[in-house]
Parts: sequence; structure tokens; C-alpha cells
Amino acid sequence: MPTTDTALVILAGGLGSRFGGAKQVEPFGQEGRFLFEYACYDAMQAGFQKVFIIIRPGMQDIVAMQLNKWIQPARYELIVQEQSRPKPWGTAHALHFLCGKWEGPFLVLNADDYYGQSICQTAMSLIQNGVEAAALAFELGPTLSPNGPVARGLCQTEDGYLTAIEEVLKIENVNGHITDEKGREHSPNALISMNAWLLSSTFLALLKAKVQGFLTLYANDETIEIYLPKVIHEFIESGVLKVQVQEMPAAWFGITYAADLAAAKSQILALEGKRYPRVFPEWI
Repeated sequence: MPTTDTALVILAGGLGSRFGGAKQVEPFGQEGRFLFEYACYDAMQAGFQKVFIIIRPGMQDIVAMQLNKWIQPARYELIVQEQSRPKPWGTAHALHFLCGKWEGPFLVLNADDYYGQSICQTAMSLIQNGVEAAALAFELGPTLSPNGPVARGLCQTEDGYLTAIEEVLKIENVNGHITDEKGREHSPNALISMNAWLLSSTFLALLKAKVQGFLTLYANDETIEIYLPKVIHEFIESGVLKVQVQEMPAAWFGITYAADLAAAKSQILALEGKRYPRVFPEWI
């Protein structure tokens, strides 16, 4: 029987360039919570053991002050994504800092996305069924922003497994047609990754070697990044990783642009009292 000691990993180290600031610490709901705290609450309810929040330097105090309001320090750990340049090295680089800190399965989520209340319980069910790696995927249409183009990881699947993932840029809905920067049209039902991944410590060992090689190769580059979906795609291609695909209900919303913020805050307020208590119980 596989271990069910499971961690939630929040990627919160981005610069928020299109948003214009640190969107991962924007206040939501009546209590002014960070958006990712709702995922932390869902993780607690689903039986997760711990939360790791990967942040950029300088964010430690504000994040710890907020989480200490309801999460005991033993239940969470802040991991600083150390940088050798001003621009972060990307999501794969961020996640590789988890290596050596957790030996069980873990669910990766972005700090600036809300994935729906069921995502943590779904991940736990997959783990209990022996699944070691999974993409928790969403339909493309409901994840688009009305305020500008977005990037999404387009999934190709076969027999319930991920065969390829392509990072597609500048996707937007124009007059009812969903197109990308190359002019290709996409179905609103196409499955995409929103960086929600169920992974294991075995993956972390592979990731660490990959990231270290990347940093050696591009040590003097000021802009290139190493993205988690691209690394997973390469591992699938080389046969070292098999990733199941679990389609999720259309409960996602996020904040790519500053103009997305008001709608996201309204959606959280609508969920409070219905799916989330205004005051979270202490996670001890």
C-alpha cells in the first residue's frame, strides 16, 4: 500500500510581470487571505501532511505572518528560490529546491490560480490507487482571460496517459475563435495543463539533475527559463516518466492580468460561506 503522507507544493516565486506586482500575496475574501491559502485549506481537509511554499527572496516575512494565523509552523515550510540573476529561472528550477526535503508524493499548484475545491481530494485518491505521476488537466475554454492572451500547456493523450505537452503562447478568444501566436485554432474542449501535477520524490531526483545541467549550460544567460511542463515532456519522451491524465471540472480561475483581479475576488467571496468558512480552523 503506497504512503498517503502527501504534501502540497505552492509555486509562489514569480515576478508577476503581466500583472504588475506580487499577485501571490494579494488579499482575497473577508479575512484578506492569499489565494493559495484556499488550496492549503483543501489540502488540510483532504488529509495532506504538509505545505511547502516556494517563494523568491524577500517574501518570507509577509508569507509567514499570514500563514501563522491558522497553520502551525510544523505544517508548512517556506523554501526560498535562490537566484543568481534578477529574473527567476522558471518553474522547474523553483521545484527542484524541494529535493531532499520531502520523500512522499506531492501536488504542485501555482500560487495565483484557484483550481477548485476537489483538486486535493482527487490527488489523494490517485495516490491511494497507486498513481505516482499525474497531470490534473482542465479544458482550455474556461481558462482563458478576457483581458489578454495567455500561455497554456496543451496536452496530447493516449489511453489516459500524457504523451506530449506543448507550451502554447498568446492564446486568446477572438470573435469566438480560440487562436495562438502561430494562428492555429484550438477547441475550447482541448485539455491543457495549468501546472497542477501529482509527482513523487523519484521525479525530484530526475529534476535536480536536469536543472543542474541546465544551469551549467546557461549560467550567463539573463532571460532563459526552464519550465516544469517542458521538463515533464522531455522525461515522457525519454521513457523515464509515465504520467496519467485526470480531467478536472471547470472550477479554475486565476489572475494573469491586474484586470482579472476583481472577478477573482468576487468568485472567492461567493465561495466563502458556501464552500469555505470565513474563519479557517487551525491546522495543527
